[in-house]
Amino acid sequence: MEKYNQIVAWRTIAANVVQLTIPTVEDPASYRITVKPIDTNDKGQGLKEIGDVFTDFLGIPFPIIDTDTNTIDVSDVFRQGCPSAGNNGYIHKSAYKGFSLYLPSHAFKHLHPTALQTNNQYSMSILWANDPNARRIEFTNIDQPGIVDYRADLIDSNGATFNPMEDYGQNPQFEIYQELESGVHARIPIDPVITKSLVDGLIDSVLFSGTGEEITGYLIIKK
Repeated sequence: MEKYNQIVAWRTIAANVVQLTIPTVEDPASYRITVKPIDTNDKGQGLKEIGDVFTDFLGIPFPIIDTDTNTIDVSDVFRQGCPSAGNNGYIHKSAYKGFSLYLPSHAFKHLHPTALQTNNQYSMSILWANDPNARRIEFTNIDQPGIVDYRADLIDSNGATFNPMEDYGQNPQFEIYQELESGVHARIPIDPVITKSLVDGLIDSVLFSGTGEEITGYLIIKK
C-alpha cells in the first residue's frame, strides 16, 4: 500500500509571490514563489520537482512547472488568480503516480478554515477524472500488435510511462485502430488473445493476431 501514501508534503510560507505571465485564452497565468521548509518533521521537507503541487492557504492547488534552489514556478490552471501570498501553503506530491491528488487532512489545520472544502472540489474532480484515463499505444509496421509484457512499463502516445497491470488490473478493455492513410484510422473489430501465467493466473500478454499482415496504427487500453 506504500504507493498510495504521499512521500512529499511539507509546509512553507508563500513568500515573494511574483506574476511571471499573464493569462490568455489558451494558457493560464504563472507565478514564482519563494519557499522554505518550516517543519523538519514534514514528509520530504525541502523536496520539490516539476509535476508536484503547491496548495495555497485557501486550499487551491497550483501545479509546479519549474523549480530552483529556493523558488517554485506554478501555473494557475484553475484560473483562481494569484496564490495567497505571505501565508502557509504546502508543497506535495500526488499519491499513486498522480491519480490521487490530495493533501493529508492534518495539513489543513495550518490553512484557512475553508481550505479543506475548497480543496475537495478540485482533488475529487481530478481523482474521478483519472480512473485512470484511457491510453493510446502507437505501433508501426507490426504483424501482431499488442502488449508483449503486460507487467512491464510502457510509454503511451503522450510520452508518459505507465504500467498496465498496476493501472488497469486484470479486466482491461482494448480497442485497435489501423491507419488507412495519413491521419485516417479505422477500428478493427477483433478481440485480443490474452495469455495468463500458469503460476499466478495474472495477465502476461495481450496480442491481436490479425491476418499476419504488417499494419500501422494504435491500441487503446481502458477500464
